[in-house]
Amino acid sequence: MELEIYKKNVRLAKRTIVNYNYYLKKFISYLSIEMNTSPEEICLDKVILLKDSSGRPLKYLPIDSTIIDNYFLLLTNKGYSVLKDNYKALMSFFRFLENNYQFENPMSKLKFQIKDYIPEKKFTKVLTRGNILKLLNSIITHSDDLTTDILLFTILISTGCRISEILNLKCKDIDIKNDTFLLKETKNKHQRMVFLRPNMGLEIQKYIKRCNRKDSDYLFMKNNRQYTRKEVSILLKKYLHLANLPTINVHGLRHTFATLMADQETPLDIIRQLLGHESLASTKGYINPHFIRNKHFNIPENEIIIEFLKKKYDMGSSTFLEK
Repeated sequence: MELEIYKKNVRLAKRTIVNYNYYLKKFISYLSIEMNTSPEEICLDKVILLKDSSGRPLKYLPIDSTIIDNYFLLLTNKGYSVLKDNYKALMSFFRFLENNYQFENPMSKLKFQIKDYIPEKKFTKVLTRGNILKLLNSIITHSDDLTTDILLFTILISTGCRISEILNLKCKDIDIKNDTFLLKETKNKHQRMVFLRPNMGLEIQKYIKRCNRKDSDYLFMKNNRQYTRKEVSILLKKYLHLANLPTINVHGLRHTFATLMADQETPLDIIRQLLGHESLASTKGYINPHFIRNKHFNIPENEIIIEFLKKKYDMGSSTFLEK
């Protein structure tokens, strides 16, 4: 049987062979049902029975692309991942037979195009500027620790940093005077300078003094220990819910930063550097193309909320929401 020959002689990683064998057995099982015979009796050289005009058997023909086309069509309801795995297995199998046994490869004549079934990329949800205002207003209204929460989420949204980078930030890393801080440990192992909004350094200085933080302390602490990502996630979910906003995860704030920067026509390479990416492709994946541009479109209610935030938290002109 061709499948056994393939398993014993093909040069692939063991795990790959196991995976391919699983899907090839599924395919052979399909053929056995169609031919009303056992899988052991399947011979790919004799799959199609050719009959004369009176219905008498003449000869068998090898498997052709039409059979495989029909097989793939049956798999379409199982999703792209299953389609892709089956396609790779059958491609490897018939290429092996073609190269080693001069077997005509039916995959070369397929009408079925797997690329037609690639799902549309799902982009991470992002917040609009109006949603950010509502989120901040929700924090102000419902927070049990307003000073910490408003600063934490303001820094996350206005810098695009990873949550781990902010939670690992120590007081000594912040350059108050120049509104910057240095990230020494990042995902790609490269140090990165992060730029804060004007005068944000002074706000952080006030916060450090108010909380009696030492230089060696983490900027954001709870009960004398470092904040956890889970705690921040719970807070974000709470404030979004109370603001009647769509749920996004903490990493979605990083995507929000990238999308809003792109919306302001910031060059892609600048966004890449701000995010700390090594490739432009990674940065493109962070920008949600479905974001609705509201350039030069002002909502009176937004101005009211901004003024309220300034007075409530005394943020002055340091808010990142200002244009």
